[in-house]
Amino acid sequence: MDTELMNLKNRRVVVIGGVLQALSWLNLFNSMLMLPFLIRRNTLRSRGASLRAMVEPSFAERSVINHRDYLTNGRIITSRAINVTDKEVLTAEAVHLSTTILSLPLAICILSPELELERLSQYETDKISRFHLIIGGGPTGVELTGEIAVDFPEKEVTLVHNGSRLMQFIGPKASNKTLDWLRSKRVEVKLEQSVNLNSVSDGSRTYQTSAGETIEADCHFLCTGSPLGSAWLKETFLKDKLDIHGD
Repeated sequence: MDTELMNLKNRRVVVIGGVLQALSWLNLFNSMLMLPFLIRRNTLRSRGASLRAMVEPSFAERSVINHRDYLTNGRIITSRAINVTDKEVLTAEAVHLSTTILSLPLAICILSPELELERLSQYETDKISRFHLIIGGGPTGVELTGEIAVDFPEKEVTLVHNGSRLMQFIGPKASNKTLDWLRSKRVEVKLEQSVNLNSVSDGSRTYQTSAGETIEADCHFLCTGSPLGSAWLKETFLKDKLDIHGD
């Protein structure tokens, strides 16, 4: 590893993305390389921390980590990449970053800083709301539903999932146990249904499922799968390296 690090020291390395994979890689070379680190925002917020903050608003403030607090070397650039060639990366502000090694540990598309601040202002509102609607019965939706059901047993929680069972990547037995546990916590689970949020007007508390059922809720959480932040790569020389999912 020492030899590899010394070889990298004379190369122009650019890392794009603020996900945990990128940060682990940067931390490894932090003491030896002055890397350009291209990110959308200057703080780190993990998905797990965001889930916890939904049911404990004060946790949101404690979970924000400034990248400069642990990356003592390198050049942090708060922007987004719009193009990449085999020799350089172009940012939205027309900054050209020369590179011979490019790291692209991209994650899912997330809220912009402005929208995230707006979301933080809603935490207190969510906390006092009585009726919650969770859309999506994958790991994120099930975890959030469990957090609310345990920490706030007085709330009425409805979970809507378009699949025939929760968390379909696990076995049927484990999935059924998850369903039984949620129902034991008074969570209403609706399977093989979906909710079209585009048909919900601003400020409305009424949601319609694909089966025609009506759900009344003070707030909702969309916990369905999010696309990878790699759409921009389809217009670059790396387009042939992406699969149908953007990986």
